[in-house]
Amino acid sequence: MSLERPINADPDLPAPLRAALEAALQGPPQRVQRVAAGGRAVWLKQAEQLSLRWRLQKGDTRRAFDADREGLHDLEALGLPVAHVVAEGRDFFATDEVGVQIAHLLRTPDLGGPGRIAACRAAGAALGALHRAGVAHGRPSIRDICWDGQAARFIDLERYRRGQGSQAAMALDVLILMHSMFAITRAPAPEIDAALQGWRAVAPTGLWPAVLHRAARARWLGWIARLALRLRPRSRELGAIPLVLDWIDRQGRDTATP
Repeated sequence: MSLERPINADPDLPAPLRAALEAALQGPPQRVQRVAAGGRAVWLKQAEQLSLRWRLQKGDTRRAFDADREGLHDLEALGLPVAHVVAEGRDFFATDEVGVQIAHLLRTPDLGGPGRIAACRAAGAALGALHRAGVAHGRPSIRDICWDGQAARFIDLERYRRGQGSQAAMALDVLILMHSMFAITRAPAPEIDAALQGWRAVAPTGLWPAVLHRAARARWLGWIARLALRLRPRSRELGAIPLVLDWIDRQGRDTATP
């Protein structure tokens, strides 16, 4: 990527970090890479340059790139919990490093305890904040939410679509978040309970019935997933489908659930 393409950067971006970004942009393009200098780090994302064959296989990656950037700007303008874009150009943008991926916390036994519970509760609350503002995320996987010890923020909004904030889309957001957690834990866990509690504490009151309805309508996916697991018994994604649907059903029947 040519340095002739200007970098629109925050005025307070440290000079060493700006120089490191310029150097990274001179190298072979990478979809995502960490750039650090001067005691600070950012994540640089670049638009993929794909052949026709790869575009057919991977889909419209440029649309996903543009949606990601647009979503980060839109949601930050609304005061919602997303990573801040510190620098950008036509084919790239860089966001602040905002902590550790919560998926990493879930996968690492030594990182359990109250801190992990707090992170998962904050992840649910972050999604609830989007929904309270009338925004659907599109694909709120737990791997795309980071925790810095104080707040949870979204770092990837490739499925964001401006103006698409229906109850059905928000309900699907909740199922996707819980599914991504079950794909890691492979069983009900306090962290998943905490994420749902965090979401329900912030989300609009009337949205929970929509989640139950969406899960009930998707019961057939659980049956198909169980059949498919006979062929792919190690698939975490397939295994998580009946787990999350059964768990949501129990939550709906449990009147003690807050």
